[in-house]
Amino acid sequence: MLRKRGWTLEKFSFTHLADELLRRKVVRVALGYSIIVWLLLQIAEVTFEPLHLPGWSMTLLVVSAMAGFPVAVILAWAFEVTPEGLQRDPQDLARENADDSAAPANRGDYRTVAVLPFADMSPARDQGYFCEGIAEEILSSLSAVKCLHVPSRTSSFRFNAEDHDICETGKSLGVETVLEGSLRKEGDRIRITAQLINVADGFHIWASTYDRNLTDVLDLQQELSRDIVRQLCESLPPDETILREPAAAADIRAYDYYLQGQFFMNRFSRRGAEFAIRMFRRAVELDSDFSLAWSGMAQAHTYLCVYHENTKEHREQARESAARAMELLPGSAPSRTAQGMALMLVGRYAEAEIEFAQALVINPMQFSASYYYARCCQFQGKLQQAVELFERASRRRPEDYQAPLLALSIYRAQGNKKMARNAAQRGVAAAELHLLLHPDDARALYLGSLALLELGETDKARAWIERALELNPSDGLVRYNAACFYAQARDLERARTNLSHARKSGLAFGDWIKTDPDLAPLRADPDFTNLAQNQ
Repeated sequence: MLRKRGWTLEKFSFTHLADELLRRKVVRVALGYSIIVWLLLQIAEVTFEPLHLPGWSMTLLVVSAMAGFPVAVILAWAFEVTPEGLQRDPQDLARENADDSAAPANRGDYRTVAVLPFADMSPARDQGYFCEGIAEEILSSLSAVKCLHVPSRTSSFRFNAEDHDICETGKSLGVETVLEGSLRKEGDRIRITAQLINVADGFHIWASTYDRNLTDVLDLQQELSRDIVRQLCESLPPDETILREPAAAADIRAYDYYLQGQFFMNRFSRRGAEFAIRMFRRAVELDSDFSLAWSGMAQAHTYLCVYHENTKEHREQARESAARAMELLPGSAPSRTAQGMALMLVGRYAEAEIEFAQALVINPMQFSASYYYARCCQFQGKLQQAVELFERASRRRPEDYQAPLLALSIYRAQGNKKMARNAAQRGVAAAELHLLLHPDDARALYLGSLALLELGETDKARAWIERALELNPSDGLVRYNAACFYAQARDLERARTNLSHARKSGLAFGDWIKTDPDLAPLRADPDFTNLAQNQ
């Protein structure tokens, strides 16, 4: 199948070509170019002779005009003109994203493996956070290996070996192999049993048991990861199978608190972030040189500042935590991301963008760097760059509902109905799956409600936003997004009421309230102007 800039020969038809030429404004550019050239030739015919220009001047003008025509047409096909300059055609980008996600599991020399959360076999069955954290650390280590493609934690952690068939799980995740195992933590000893299973036939490829002192858990993770890489990538050269360095903690109790902090942070809720801060703080009290705990603390304070309460305390804590992480480990993606977040909170956007970009150079697979880089651009009104970064984040975590649903509002503001609908469909599908596991997640409900409205499912959309308000009626972020929903639904009275409640809750949206495209229907309302001025 021959590909050509987002379309294929197998799909070729003259109707399709005509539609594409119109959509990409190629016809408009061609006509405009022809008119301009014709005017130039008319002017040249009248002026060249009185100016005593040589006879070949007219020939040069005609040849230049003819040579420029195909260049103009090609640029019109591949790019569109935006206030931010020339940008790739959004639908081409989306098709490439879809092509990436639809790539087959076995990509030549690359292998694909999913890491499932380990089963808790501890006597009290109270080590779920530890099992999840160890599995996530192994997943992160494997994802940095060039020869491996590893689904993100939010994709694979929806499954576990006890409740799901391994082969079906592997097929759902689009991988060749699945790593599953169990963990038993008792006293100062830890035992991990791990096995690689071939998805095609369900047979074991490899299995091993690791029995260590708890203080050696970081070395155990590295050894286990190295054994997996050796099994899956044995034919590749050494530079293709380099593992990243494991987390460094001088005190195993600090590492335990760090894992608990990550467990709560992954819940993406106000209460979860507040608990996470407590755990990260305990970690650094035990080990002040533990850079990942400092990065985690900066991320938690950033989350609370952006989504719940924009206070000086959160900004200062994010800045101090990020600075400490950078001091300890400036070459790590989490440290760079934390620094970018802290800079973003105080409006130093250009510097923040540099840090996010550097984090993505260090670890191109990091979701949080792409996601907060997109938010940073969105806050500045750099919408085209923001939507591309949201799409990049969505490719990193196809199961994440936030990135496509935030991209939706940008596509809608740009008037790109086709891409808005595509983002809405992807976001709703991810949100519905997420709500099966977390039915009380208000964020999935209120972001999903706007997407359902875009898809014309008005009754379901209203049910989702009302459920979100019922769950957290005093939450400023829920109220703000309810205002966006009702503004888009043209229920302006409810939109004003919810925006007023959001302001009274203490949520500070800064300049975003003045430019948020979802609030556009309210902008002509004098009450909206008063609310915006009071921020």
